Amino acid sequence: MRKAYKFYENQVLILKIIHIMKQTFFLLILFTFLFSCNNNAQDKNLVNAKKVSTAIKQMQPGGIVTTENGWTMQAIINGKQWIATSIVSPDMAGRILGDANEIGIGLPYSRSNMVAGSKTTFSHDEAADIFLSESEGGILGGYKGEMIITKVNNEWAEGTFSIAASSERSNKTAEVTNGFFRISMANPQK
Repeated sequence: MRKAYKFYENQVLILKIIHIMKQTFFLLILFTFLFSCNNNAQDKNLVNAKKVSTAIKQMQPGGIVTTENGWTMQAIINGKQWIATSIVSPDMAGRILGDANEIGIGLPYSRSNMVAGSKTTFSHDEAADIFLSESEGGILGGYKGEMIITKVNNEWAEGTFSIAASSERSNKTAEVTNGFFRISMANPQK
């Protein structure tokens, strides 16, 4: 149990560092565009900065921007639709990690377990993670629920998931339903 909790603390730290890096990078690019030219050029640069900002917000470092027909993750979290804007390569992270607007979902991952029909029942030994804002509960352990691999071929692996998550430090909980993900199986992304 301590080992799992330590893992969750490390995941929270990694996500906070990633968030700070995104903000710092965004501000650096924004200031560069804003102060680089005169007023007419600044208007154009502001438009470009907004485009860059959107791209940065969609991707966490090491992340792959999600698309409807490519890498994707979505679910209903506490009754609200959530769609990941980026996914960190599972081969790099050791988990299937989707992120959008400081909310994230982490699922257990092993390339060898990506077999159509395989089912993972979440427990303290093999948990999912839900990353919410601190006011909504922070990091919650998904010790109940399941992940089912529904389709695997040379290109993609797809699966569904549902999670009942809670915190061992507070009374915060989260319910994740109708979860779906698609990740590339073409080449390990390191």
